[in-house]
Amino acid sequence: MHRSNLAQLFVVAVSTLPSPVWAADNELYDDPPPEDAAFVRWIEAETPPEILGILMPEEPGDVYYPVSAALTDGGRAGSFYTAAVDATGNVHVIREPDREDRSKVLLTLLNLSDQHTRLVLSDQNIDVVGDTDTNSAGGRTVNPVAATLSVVTSTGAVLGRFDVQLRRGQNVTFVARPDGADLIENRFGPNIGG
Repeated sequence: MHRSNLAQLFVVAVSTLPSPVWAADNELYDDPPPEDAAFVRWIEAETPPEILGILMPEEPGDVYYPVSAALTDGGRAGSFYTAAVDATGNVHVIREPDREDRSKVLLTLLNLSDQHTRLVLSDQNIDVVGDTDTNSAGGRTVNPVAATLSVVTSTGAVLGRFDVQLRRGQNVTFVARPDGADLIENRFGPNIGG
């Protein structure tokens, strides 16, 4: 065999071997979610309980974890669930509104307070997300915008006021509690289970 042909054969053989660079690049990314993924998160500082029959990661962090819906107790593929402690001290798992238009921003109001709440444009008292029952969630998709939003109770008390600059692809959750409200930008962690 001619020497230049041998060199070409060597280059082809080496280039088809798994490369350490390729392997390292693949380790940068988590596995994609299962095809029937349900997304589950725990938003408390304490160690999470089982949620929908799934053992959650030990570290809290307000992160959605994809899990095969087939591995859960009642989780639906494509649905999002938040588990938290309500105003009475009980753990509730709340199914969130479906995400219909992914080109817009989804605003979710998660009500863990002891009365109905709304998400409103602060300066005009116009509903963005209307009356939301205790231990439930409401939502609305909006275009990216800068606004001041408030979480208010049915008695008119302001639980929280937030200046937001919403960007396309960003989804946020407003969490209403008896003593105030928080804003969580939705994030995702690695898959749970097989």
